[in-house]
Amino acid sequence: MASGAGRDWKGVQAVWLLAGSAGATAAVHRFLGGFRRCPPVAFIYAQHYDPARQDQLRHLVDDNKLFHMELIEGRHQMAPGTVLIVPPHRRIRFCGGLDIAAESAPWEGHHTPDIDELEVMLAAAGLPSIGVVLFSGMGSDGAGSLDVLDASGCRIWVQDPDTASCRGMPRAALDTGLVHRQGGPELLAYTLEQLYS
Repeated sequence: MASGAGRDWKGVQAVWLLAGSAGATAAVHRFLGGFRRCPPVAFIYAQHYDPARQDQLRHLVDDNKLFHMELIEGRHQMAPGTVLIVPPHRRIRFCGGLDIAAESAPWEGHHTPDIDELEVMLAAAGLPSIGVVLFSGMGSDGAGSLDVLDASGCRIWVQDPDTASCRGMPRAALDTGLVHRQGGPELLAYTLEQLYS
């Protein structure tokens, strides 16, 4: 039984974390552009980036009629069609139900945002169902907490390293042996859409 069974999730069947670093912006653009219809899921987008590039991330879906992006600055409600961007230097918290908010405290890990830390928070949030897609990026952020996600029943997907600008993050995730699916961004979008059709 999914966490929070019996609650009114306002049409949200799952919350998916999209995460990456170098090269992820283009990969996530391709992923979101691969949907033919908006799935009944809410997306959270965490990427290592310079805060000066926040507007660039918000414009990722300017040509997409299915999704719009918002930076988590105050308190927001997760919903289908909305991609909430995790701020780089402020931790976020899940407030119960579908609410998510930015805090004043910084991320505790080496990365901003810290994807490993965010994954632990996601696993403990009591959401209806969760998934994660790790995209292009250097290093191994995101791989360190996959065991926590796996134990919570999370679907763990990665961008095929052969389609990524930087293979480090997808490869580190695959090396854990906990990944359920890999593919190019468009294939992952198609598969996720079919999962909820």
